[in-house]
Amino acid sequence: MKVHIHPTAIFRTPKFSYQSDISACWDELKEAIAISSEAFYETIKDVKADEIQNLPPKIFFTVWKYFNRAKFRSTPYGTFASFSILKDSVKFNADKIVIEEHQLEHSFIDWPQKNNIEFPIGELLSKNCMLFSNSSYYPTSNSLRYIACTDGLFELAEIDQDIFVQKILEACLKPISVENLIRIIGIADDEHESFFSFLGDMHDLQLLFTDHDPNILGEDYFKRIGFPDTDLPKYIIAERKAKSGQIDERLLQNVPNLISLLQQIIPYNEKEAIKKFTDRFKKKFEQKEVSLLIALDPEMGVGYDELEQAGQSDDFVTQFSHNKKDQTKDKEAVKTALSKALNQESFEKDKTIYLNKLALSLNEKPTKLPNTFSMLMSVSDEMLCVDQIGGITANGLSGRFTMANTEVENQSKIIAQIEQQANPDILFFDVAYMVEATVDNINRRKIIYGHQLSILNYDTSEDPLSLNDIMISVQGSEIILRSKKLNKRMVPKMASAYNYTRSDLSIFRLLCDLQHQDIATNLTISLESLFPNLDYYPPLQFHNISLSRAKWKVKKESIFPSKNEKLSVKQCRVFLADLGVSKCFKTGASDQTLCFHLDNDDDLNAFIQYMQKQKSVYLEEVILPENSTVVDENGKPYLAQFILNLYQEAQIYSPANFVGTPELTEVKQYFPPGSEWLYFEIYCHQQRSDEMLAGVINYFLDTHHDDIKSWFFIRYNENGNHLRLRILLKDVAKGQELTAALSNYLDEDLKVGLVSDLQIRTYKRETQRYGNALIEQVETHFGADSNYVLSLLQSRPEAFAKYKLCSDVANKIQDSGIFDSKDFAKIIKMFSDSFNEEHKLDATDFKKLNAQYQLYRKADSFELSPDQLEKFELFAQSFLKVLRQANSGKVVSLFSDLMHMHVNRLFNKDQRTHEMVMYYYLFKDVQRRNAMAS
Repeated sequence: MKVHIHPTAIFRTPKFSYQSDISACWDELKEAIAISSEAFYETIKDVKADEIQNLPPKIFFTVWKYFNRAKFRSTPYGTFASFSILKDSVKFNADKIVIEEHQLEHSFIDWPQKNNIEFPIGELLSKNCMLFSNSSYYPTSNSLRYIACTDGLFELAEIDQDIFVQKILEACLKPISVENLIRIIGIADDEHESFFSFLGDMHDLQLLFTDHDPNILGEDYFKRIGFPDTDLPKYIIAERKAKSGQIDERLLQNVPNLISLLQQIIPYNEKEAIKKFTDRFKKKFEQKEVSLLIALDPEMGVGYDELEQAGQSDDFVTQFSHNKKDQTKDKEAVKTALSKALNQESFEKDKTIYLNKLALSLNEKPTKLPNTFSMLMSVSDEMLCVDQIGGITANGLSGRFTMANTEVENQSKIIAQIEQQANPDILFFDVAYMVEATVDNINRRKIIYGHQLSILNYDTSEDPLSLNDIMISVQGSEIILRSKKLNKRMVPKMASAYNYTRSDLSIFRLLCDLQHQDIATNLTISLESLFPNLDYYPPLQFHNISLSRAKWKVKKESIFPSKNEKLSVKQCRVFLADLGVSKCFKTGASDQTLCFHLDNDDDLNAFIQYMQKQKSVYLEEVILPENSTVVDENGKPYLAQFILNLYQEAQIYSPANFVGTPELTEVKQYFPPGSEWLYFEIYCHQQRSDEMLAGVINYFLDTHHDDIKSWFFIRYNENGNHLRLRILLKDVAKGQELTAALSNYLDEDLKVGLVSDLQIRTYKRETQRYGNALIEQVETHFGADSNYVLSLLQSRPEAFAKYKLCSDVANKIQDSGIFDSKDFAKIIKMFSDSFNEEHKLDATDFKKLNAQYQLYRKADSFELSPDQLEKFELFAQSFLKVLRQANSGKVVSLFSDLMHMHVNRLFNKDQRTHEMVMYYYLFKDVQRRNAMAS
């Protein structure tokens, strides 16, 4: 998995050189302020450069902050910073990068202005507008549910089920003209007026959108509808043209090795919301593939991250209840990996910690890297200063600039192509989402990926994806999305830097969280996050790459010793110098930072003012270059921040194994109490379950043998350890009698607490796992398995004996010819390796297993009684019969499933660990058997 640096880079520069003087820049600064804050501009518009120092302290401080931003911060904001694109950006012995001082202003109507646009729906319909469905609709037993948004809050809306409404929605899943819709639906000429009224109602309910409704992706909405932009507030993306120059290749030579190291020391940290969803989904739907919309329904599904609002709720309360933030601590796992080599006692002032010199414990199986991701960094002479490494796609940081520059748009499509070529069978798609008008400018972007999914907005792409086309399943521990229409696995790729955790829409949050599934999307590390609340952090480097700069903690009381006392500028300078603070430092949160020079009185005055509203802050070293990499045509240096695009071309997503044709066999899926299947859950201690089976349950089965057609049991620990007893009745009318009988037999155990609960449940067949055609045969096999295990429990065999009996049935399967002998060994090894990995076995564990295997081999074989032998043969023949009836593509997984259920029945606790040991021994048995046969 070799990491490459893409030759095209995007970089961002502040408005002014960091060496600029405010007097020389005053008029330009006022122009930038006028765009960003009209109210404050009115306060200072008539102030002249030589009057700045005479401004009131609060106003001067605000001016200082604006100017500070314009020199030191490259985050896009009006004209306070610009982006540039540089092709062939890396070269050996590179020249300085020269940019134009002049900023190109790409001007768009500010996104909140969309709320002031209204088009009479009747007029649009009469002019043959295009219509597009809200594809989040799905039917319940008697209604149609869909997602709607009111005042920035999402809700699950509901209308009575209406075939005519569904017919219209289905016809509009791809934008369609009103005239074509009339033709397809078959509306008579004299019904047009009432039909238009009906469509208007659907539009009001947010079931339909017109081509005059906003689109956040693709051609700019305001330009698309021809909306005049005179005198409206503007959203500005500033650009500077890069004229020449490159980054010196030697500076970047350690980047691939850094990425490789970070990949090996940063463990994968699964998002808690994904983990909980996966667990709940598997409990409710098991291995079934269901509609994504159904899965997220709060009643019919499992929801996501407690975000759902089923029906009407108190809007006032709701707006606050969704302010919760994701509490997942991404860095906790990193600390565990690094803490052996790093400890805070070793932190010394003025002494850099070199990551490349530490004895680090590396992951044997590191998490996969995304195919493309970014390194956000600056260059300071011979050093790279990293701000951030990671992302689910390199397009995340550059997507917003596609609106302003076709070169960036083309570059973003190249990035998307790298991802697609590495995973040719995957359908990557962008997500068009908008709800926060004040921040949605960041979401405006061109269409980069081949497909897009629009949530509650109009879609301008060639073939829109539909929410109700997306199916979801859990395969192993991995969540898989699939398009029914295209029969392809789907993976979301949102080409936006929008903080999606702000959203309270469950389907959007799930899609965004899924972007991070099983890949390393955050490779950024800092000592502060690993060892919080220290007074000092030394610099952390990897060769010439600075991963985090030195930091010093400063408390408010150090600057304001008492309520009416504060340090003078001179005293503040002495205090900071004694603390060891660097000549240039910054403080603030995320990219909202301010830079200060220790030798500048205005800066220290501003710092003292800043500290008035803080309790404590960290001051971070700023490494100013002596020889800047980026200069304008006049030679003025800039503090540029580079978005270095990194990529690797290995396949990271496998196409999911889907059955392409629907089940032809129809079978009943659910059996509620009172039907032919009785289903009991008997809650008892796991170590009592064998006694329960061999005693009360065996007696119950014998006593009512004539009424029972088939039966089987499973051990489970969900909501407490219990036995699941399922009985197929010969006569449904006998159900009440058998229920009363079992209750009576368990009465004493219930009274004394040996059985904590007895429940009667609905039996839901596992047709997704076994298929409609096989499910009845599998149930019959489970009966043979249960009868065999029940006969064994009377003899209480040891674990070694149970492993040998598993090996015996495996031998019969191998001898049957269903699997080739060599293939069978590979299959067993595959299962064994999977269980070994699940149990995180190390060299010591394998040594113990091998020692136990020798004892296992020498142990006496378990002698089966004639009755047990008969039941073993019936079980083995049943096993073979089911395997022979299965499709060839399902035989391996079916073998695994049936063996898994057999081990579940054999052992009353630690079943997965016993299964791991069983497969480990079985693989060695199969190897020996094959060797002796050859």
